[in-house]
Amino acid sequence: MRRKLSVIIWCLFACINYMSGQRHWTVADGLPTGEVQQIVELPNGQMLVNCEGVFCLSNGRSFDVVPCDQSRAYQLPRYTNRYGLLWEGDSLLWLHDFYRIFCFDAHQRMFVNDAGNRLNDKLQKDILSDKASTPQPTLSQRSIIDSLHVGDITLAINDRQGGLWIGTRSSGIYYQPPHRAKPEIHTGDDPLIGMARSASLRSGQTTFVLELPDGRQLRCDSLCRLGYYLPEQQTTISLNDKLPTLNQYRHMVGACPLDADWVAVYTQNGIFMLNTKTDTLASFPHAKDIERYSSKYNCMLKDKDGMLWIGTQNGLFVVNPSKSTITRVSGMSNDCVRSLVLDDKGHVWAGTSYGVSRVTPTVVNLGTDDGIPAISMMDRAACLTDEGRLVFAVGGGMAVAFKPDELIGSEKPLAVVLTRIEINGENVQKLPKSLTHTQNYLTFHFSTLNYANPSHDRYRYRLVGLEHEWNTCNDGSGQCIASYKALPPGNYSFEVQAATASGEWGPVTKLAFVISHPWWLTWWAKMLYCCLVLAIAGRLIALYLKKKKAKMEHENDQRVNRLFELREEARHQFAESANIAPDKITINAEEEKMVSKMLKAIEAHIDDEQYNADQLARDIAMSRASLYKKMQTILGITPTDFIRNVRLKRAAQLLADTQLSINEIASRVGFVTARNFSSQFKKMFGVTPSEYRDPPKNLE
Repeated sequence: MRRKLSVIIWCLFACINYMSGQRHWTVADGLPTGEVQQIVELPNGQMLVNCEGVFCLSNGRSFDVVPCDQSRAYQLPRYTNRYGLLWEGDSLLWLHDFYRIFCFDAHQRMFVNDAGNRLNDKLQKDILSDKASTPQPTLSQRSIIDSLHVGDITLAINDRQGGLWIGTRSSGIYYQPPHRAKPEIHTGDDPLIGMARSASLRSGQTTFVLELPDGRQLRCDSLCRLGYYLPEQQTTISLNDKLPTLNQYRHMVGACPLDADWVAVYTQNGIFMLNTKTDTLASFPHAKDIERYSSKYNCMLKDKDGMLWIGTQNGLFVVNPSKSTITRVSGMSNDCVRSLVLDDKGHVWAGTSYGVSRVTPTVVNLGTDDGIPAISMMDRAACLTDEGRLVFAVGGGMAVAFKPDELIGSEKPLAVVLTRIEINGENVQKLPKSLTHTQNYLTFHFSTLNYANPSHDRYRYRLVGLEHEWNTCNDGSGQCIASYKALPPGNYSFEVQAATASGEWGPVTKLAFVISHPWWLTWWAKMLYCCLVLAIAGRLIALYLKKKKAKMEHENDQRVNRLFELREEARHQFAESANIAPDKITINAEEEKMVSKMLKAIEAHIDDEQYNADQLARDIAMSRASLYKKMQTILGITPTDFIRNVRLKRAAQLLADTQLSINEIASRVGFVTARNFSSQFKKMFGVTPSEYRDPPKNLE
């Protein structure tokens, strides 16, 4: 029964190996119908497909319908019984069916609506000639078609990679990739299977065996008992009794040497380190980082550079001991890593639950396109043969073997083609150079159009103007998508490039565009805002200055009025009081100082009837005109009046404070005659000197 099952599985794998890379596209993949009448490869590598008058373009994974207004095509005057095509240069492609002639712009990837205006008699004749008809399959193409058992053929063409496209009348398109080396499937008693399985050492009661530098062997049995086996004595020294902590591990999977003393032992529920010299345990430094994803360890490997690779149920991790860093490997088609092995160049390979992946120098996933069964590889069952072949055991007495260089070639990377662009979720045939601020949700579909081995391509892209770093993309389907939402206004350039398994990056495909600012954020709107702001600011400043001026004028009026009031008070004080106090009859220090000088000068000459305004001006070092102006300002009188008034006020003081006679007082204050003195005194005080000294009782 087991033998029969192995044969069935072998046949299945053989079929997969033979058919690897072949594809069959139908209406489920975007073809409008299964009736394929024409397939044309465009200069950029896309395939234009005519399904009975409905056209579509390949996007690397499926097909997108190309809009075509058939009413704008050129209607043939008579029926033809074949399809044909003719290139005019490398841009215009002329296609015809039974009834119409179409013109397709290969650079713009859109149909031209004025086909009739472009046609002339010679061009129409060439388009409908035998040389423009769809060619019949060649002998080599027919051989492949027959081997694939594909019937109802309409055409067959080879693409730039050598792949064969086969159109049918009802079953869509079959694709046969170019010939390349395929892995070998080994079954039964093939020694390669045993060699791969021996890597896991699952024989009898032994789970794993690790040779130590001192000749001992570190062994673990199926009961999860760890110990040293001594080959010369053929005895085993158990460690579980000495180290009871070992009993907490459910199943010890394997061991990996770290240095001369330390060994990492990984299990289904954790990992630890064992010092084989001192028989002590230590925790693995990066266990917490790994066990965030999974605590079930499947395999470990130390490469030629000393890097430690750790495969778990949920991720592959690489530890750099010199830098004490750990990284989770991304880009693998499956994160359940079953086995690890080095090829003859020191590159790391991983057997996973869904095929095989090369990890270094770049991640390359191998699957059914490469002839690798898309099923789970066996735990820790992989090896490198002396001939440089890698062997991965699959289970059930089977293994897959291949030489890495034959399976992963050194082909040059292809240029990336933008196969589809969406603006706000709507497909557009061409991205405008300038978009409005509301057209800011962009999606780019891109592909290298590598139909032979799309899983080997890796992509990176960025939107310059928004991003500096590259984004990576590789799902193995042949097409990737980049979406950007709510882009702000600005200048942008979408950049994308692809790399092959060799790691070499191809040319950068660029698409520049601008998202315009809304009108309220345009430069002229900003200029208008500035003008409005300046106008408002000017108006506010003018209002402020006007208000400030009014305030200043009001304050000035108040000051002037106050000065008038003070001046009136000072003059009233001078007119009413017999005492002359400089601080009472002036309103500032300068005037007070000048009046003090004048009083001092007048007092010094008060008995000199000849003392006049000219002499007073000289005594206080002023001109007569200046003195006159000052006196007019301070008291509103002339300097002569001031001298006379000072004499009379001094006389009033003498009348009140002394018993001097009136004649004597008149003489002392500079009056020659008593009569003149009395007359001037009465003019100032309203009474005669005698009445001033002895006022009448009826006035008291």
